[in-house]
Amino acid sequence: MLDRGLFWSPVPDWSQASIPHEGLSIAALAPQAAWLVSGNLAAFLGRHGVRFSDAGDRYALRLAPDRLLFVSMEGVDDTAFGWSDGCAVTDVSDGYVLLDVTGPAAPELMRLGALHDFEAVSDTASAATLFAGQRVILARIPQGWRLHVERPDAAAIWQWLQRAASEWGKPPTDARGPQSSPLHSEQQVVT
Repeated sequence: MLDRGLFWSPVPDWSQASIPHEGLSIAALAPQAAWLVSGNLAAFLGRHGVRFSDAGDRYALRLAPDRLLFVSMEGVDDTAFGWSDGCAVTDVSDGYVLLDVTGPAAPELMRLGALHDFEAVSDTASAATLFAGQRVILARIPQGWRLHVERPDAAAIWQWLQRAASEWGKPPTDARGPQSSPLHSEQQVVT
């Protein structure tokens, strides 16, 4: 029987995964708590003392008008999962991997992965978008961005980040200029 596991990239040890590069650092983090919350978001935010904000130690990211992802990097007091006080709370802590992309080169790398205006100042702290072909939730952190990736997609994004970082600073291979890189192939404009 064929070993189908050979077709897939190995999953990194997320507790130690990092990609250091000149001007760029990528590190995986495991949140202590990640909860999907639906319903009365104001009641939940008030009860837990958090607000929609950039990523920090405790924050909430809006996913839809009545849905958010609550993330805590620290321990969280016990909460009632299920339906309570007008909102449904589901523990998805094991379902997400957080990837921090920081450094002076972070904006350029992020632009390679998504058609998103990373320099724009927005009144929202997060954006759900496609990054490297996978659905992620982006949030600003000091010196960069945090990608909230569903665990089944994390290895594919990690492999893309490794490839992108390994291509960093290499000269173009032909006269077409920097857009000749295979990382730019989907975003090339034909004139």
